[in-house]
Amino acid sequence: MSIKSIVEVKNIGKSFGATRALNDVSFEFNPGEIFALVGANGAGKSTLIKIICGYYSDYEGQILVEGKEVNFSSPHDAYSNGIQTVHQIINQSVVQNMTVAENLALEELLSSEQSFFYKRQAIKDRAITIAEKMDLHFPDLDMPVGLLSQSERQMIAIARALASEPKLLILDEPTSSISDKETERLFAILVQLRKMGVAILYVSHRLHEIERIADRVGVVRDGAQGETLERPFDVKRIVTAMVGEIKKHKVLDSGTEKKYPKVKLELRNYVIEEGGSPINLKVYEGEILGITGLIGAGKSELALAMFGVTTPFSGEMFIDGQLVKPKTIAEAIQKGVFLVPEDRNNNAVIPEFTIQQNITLPFLQSFSKFGFLKVAKEQQSAKRMVESMGIKCSGEQALIESLSGGNQQKVIVARWLLMDNHVLILDEPFQGVDVKSRHDISMYLGKHSGKRATILIAADLDEVLEAADRIIVLNHGQIAGEQLADKVDRGELLHWISQAEPVSVS
Repeated sequence: MSIKSIVEVKNIGKSFGATRALNDVSFEFNPGEIFALVGANGAGKSTLIKIICGYYSDYEGQILVEGKEVNFSSPHDAYSNGIQTVHQIINQSVVQNMTVAENLALEELLSSEQSFFYKRQAIKDRAITIAEKMDLHFPDLDMPVGLLSQSERQMIAIARALASEPKLLILDEPTSSISDKETERLFAILVQLRKMGVAILYVSHRLHEIERIADRVGVVRDGAQGETLERPFDVKRIVTAMVGEIKKHKVLDSGTEKKYPKVKLELRNYVIEEGGSPINLKVYEGEILGITGLIGAGKSELALAMFGVTTPFSGEMFIDGQLVKPKTIAEAIQKGVFLVPEDRNNNAVIPEFTIQQNITLPFLQSFSKFGFLKVAKEQQSAKRMVESMGIKCSGEQALIESLSGGNQQKVIVARWLLMDNHVLILDEPFQGVDVKSRHDISMYLGKHSGKRATILIAADLDEVLEAADRIIVLNHGQIAGEQLADKVDRGELLHWISQAEPVSVS
């Protein structure tokens, strides 16, 4: 081991029952270095992180901090040794029923030096100091964190981790739900931390980020140690080290109206909220429409209105020429409108349920007769989706919380692909999903598009281009532009995404 290493993991192994999650994995994390850890979903990345940060204490191998072997029995032990972690599952990094100020200043609240009496103003002052380091501004520090957006919760978790001045900072998918502007802010801070000698362990499926900021890349493949790549490296080389060669699927033919003669879904003068711009669009039978734009551009708000979570201010939605006005989620599902929600942890995953139960939950009526559940039929359907989506698990009866974040995401996508529908909306379906799984999901969507209209929403342009036949850009709640997938001008798309005053395209 290099004497300069802050943390070293040696020959780490970990099993969950009969499942071998990690086997003989060794890495060094050096001061002043951004070490990117990559691997497919279920490769063992999150398991390794949870061992380093003290979440799992029963493992094989050694952890050394500055050359001395340690045995962490809790996350507090790791924290006391200068290891700070921001987990991929945001709810593991914030306390949702506590306020913004309390979450930012959580270290002070939990300190043994904290007075018996709650010092509200002192906590607020500390929270403001922490937030300002990340250039964060919250109008109401007394608001419960659970009421904030996923992006805001993520930034709170990151800001608090940075405030503790760690020796090793572990970031697991830190940019999966934050805007490009917030990502740039984070990267600037990581560069400063690197200059200060902090070791940074950075996990992301966004390989262009890794290509940009990482000093070294370590690969975990099927629970075993893969290559360690040194600069210069590129995305293709990283992908090959992770999963081997990926065959590209053929881009669909151009000419939307020619290829898709029937309009499946139409929005006419659809206004999400008072003062908003009207949205007019058509989605054709069998088409995958990609909608992209910055966080806050109105993409998720559009999805929620169509799914009956919120009520649009005005306008109409037609499916097969028939006016549809879902006032509830149940009514939307009944009308054949399905939604894969953006916030998996709060709005989709039920941790105490099995994979099977999470997949079949909205459709139990289809598996019942005279009030009795047809268990064999339910299990067969869940098993089919597990196999079709390539969900890495011990079986459909395993608890969903036993899966990696990426595989949990695939379960939720599988849920809404289980039954036929008229309109399938997928809001950020690739969060925490590796490049091969993203490709597999895109292929599945394309092959099984059937007679429905599919809307794929993602802020990451590459994710939209992977699957969509046509791309629409939303900017400030209005359509800024539209392109066919096989005639993409990336520069023009980026211009539409980023321009301050979008002009609607007729």
